[in-house]
Amino acid sequence: MMTFSLMKRQALSLADVRRGATNLYTIIAWLHVPAAVLVALSARNAWLGPALVLAGIAAVATVCARTLKDGLLLRSIMATALTFGPIVFVYAGRGATSGLAGTGDWQIDYHLYFFAVFAMLVGYVDWRPIVLSAALTAGHHLLLDLVAPAAVFPEEGLDRVVLHAICVVAECSVLIWIANTVSALFARIDGLMDFTTQATAEAIAGEVAEKEALRRELDRLRAGV
Repeated sequence: MMTFSLMKRQALSLADVRRGATNLYTIIAWLHVPAAVLVALSARNAWLGPALVLAGIAAVATVCARTLKDGLLLRSIMATALTFGPIVFVYAGRGATSGLAGTGDWQIDYHLYFFAVFAMLVGYVDWRPIVLSAALTAGHHLLLDLVAPAAVFPEEGLDRVVLHAICVVAECSVLIWIANTVSALFARIDGLMDFTTQATAEAIAGEVAEKEALRRELDRLRAGV
C-alpha cells in the first residue's frame, strides 16, 4: 500500500503541469521586457515606456505566481500578462514619425505573437485562459480599428478585423478542444490510480487478515497439543 501511495505521489499530475506552466509564463513575462526594448529601438521609438509597462506587468505576475494558489484567478492573471506582451509590441513598433496612427515596417508582424500566446496557454490545460486572451486580443483590435485604424492595418476596414477574428476563433477552437481532452485524460488517469490503489490496499488487507487467521488457528492447535 505504501508503494502504491508513493507511486501516486510521484506521478505527474495536472496540478504539477499547471504549476510548471505558471513558472514558465512568469519567465516569459520578464522576457517581454527586453523584447519590447528591441521592438521599439528597431522602429526608432522610445523604449522606456513599453519596457516599464511590461516590467510592471511581469512584477505583478511574479508576485501573484508566488502568493496565489493555482486556480482560475491566477491563470487569468498570467494569461492577461502574456497577452499584454504583443499588445505593447504593437504599440512599440508603431511608425516613428506618425505616432499611434502610423504603422511600422514590422508592426503587423507583431500581431502574429497573439497566436503564439494562445498556443502557449494550452499549458494550463484549461479553456478559460485561452478564451480570456482571445477576448483581450479581439478588444484590442476592435479598439484600434475604431480610434486608430492604421495602427492595425495599412488600410482601414472592419472586414480585415473580422478576418483576423475568424482566424482567432479557428485556432482557439482547436486549442480549447485539446485542453479539454487532456484534462479529461488526467481525470481518467487519476480515477484509475485511485481505483488501483484502493483495490491493491484491499487485497493486501485481505491477505494480512487471512494470514492472521491462519496464525491464530495454528496457535490454537499448538495449545491443544
